[in-house]
Amino acid sequence: MISKIRTVAVLSITITLQTLSAQEKQPQSPQEWEIYKNYYLIYSFRNNAPLLQELHKDPAVQTMLNDRNKRFEAGKDCPTTDCLIDALKWKESEITALNNKFQDLFVRNKSFQNFIENTLYPSLKYSKPESLNPKEYLQKALLQDLKAMNNVIDIYGAGKKPNYPDIDSISFNVKDKNYIELLRNVRFDVAADTEKNAFDQTLLSAIRLLEVNERWDAAQLEPLTKTENKEAYDKIKKTDFSKYPYASLLILGAGPQVYGQKISPMGMLRSRQALRAYKKGLAPFIIVSGGRVHPFKTQYTEAVEMKRYMVEVLGIPASAIIIDPFARHTTTNVRNAGRMIIDYGFPKDKWSLVSSSKTHIDYVEKAMDKRSIKELGTVPYIVGKRIDDLLLEYKPTPDAFLINPAEPLDP
Repeated sequence: MISKIRTVAVLSITITLQTLSAQEKQPQSPQEWEIYKNYYLIYSFRNNAPLLQELHKDPAVQTMLNDRNKRFEAGKDCPTTDCLIDALKWKESEITALNNKFQDLFVRNKSFQNFIENTLYPSLKYSKPESLNPKEYLQKALLQDLKAMNNVIDIYGAGKKPNYPDIDSISFNVKDKNYIELLRNVRFDVAADTEKNAFDQTLLSAIRLLEVNERWDAAQLEPLTKTENKEAYDKIKKTDFSKYPYASLLILGAGPQVYGQKISPMGMLRSRQALRAYKKGLAPFIIVSGGRVHPFKTQYTEAVEMKRYMVEVLGIPASAIIIDPFARHTTTNVRNAGRMIIDYGFPKDKWSLVSSSKTHIDYVEKAMDKRSIKELGTVPYIVGKRIDDLLLEYKPTPDAFLINPAEPLDP
């Protein structure tokens, strides 16, 4: 079984997520997209009724979940924020109990082995296929998902500093004496939605805290292939890429620093770079990348506004522009574009280009690998030749699909 799963994992590098998506239930709401993107194992497992029933039949799991539900219910009487936060989170002993049961299911349940083989392993969302055997991969995925939920509750419930406090922090003053009332209502809302289903209580607590903080960024505009990117996505299938030296041109985001400003001066200039490259026929598609980042809690999405500027001011066809409205950093600009290049069916043997200011492209070319390893755990791209001051070749790698549990706004 292990060798078979490993073979599937290796072969899956050449399979796009669009192909894999036919094998799984697609998200139908922003809440489902948040769960799908941040906690893919839990999302897939929750949508597999036979395996979910198998989990709940286990006496040790029943006892743990019953105790967990009592702890969650007792949270309504918590006198302090810390007490209530603890009631929302998984305890280490509960995480251990679930991990033990998942490992047991893998060993003795053929359906669970098929779940790993056909859903989890080929997704490429938790590790390189060759780096972990299936049991190790399963454990990594489960522990990552459960601890990532706790991390969201710590940041967007308790006010712990995220990796980038200036742009990603909680929206509330947790020291305000009235703040605990908001948390109580989050708990009541989750209790009503879960109806004592303890397996979902921490999951929905994390999702609800993202929502009340107006941080459902990972779900915005999804599914992109049916919204903002539909025209370009459909056009890719009909494009003769042999007529172009490059598959696509990625324009790195440049967020405004002034509230109310839709597009920054640098965003305008980078959009004009895209126009010149497009007119020269370097690539048939432009990818604009940037989420709701600057200033703190801006209402504008960089990629959306850059696309609007390119279409309305520069006259570039909307069908030639693909947006990534999620990225919050240069590392994820490149990673997210790579996901789309692979997922949308661009030619696998063709280089793409990335463009920005000279100093920015210098950084991508010479220094970004170290930051990518630190923040993403990998380098999800290969750098090629420097074409000129503003243009650099690159190709994505399958590592682009790895979930980053530390960044719930753009995992």
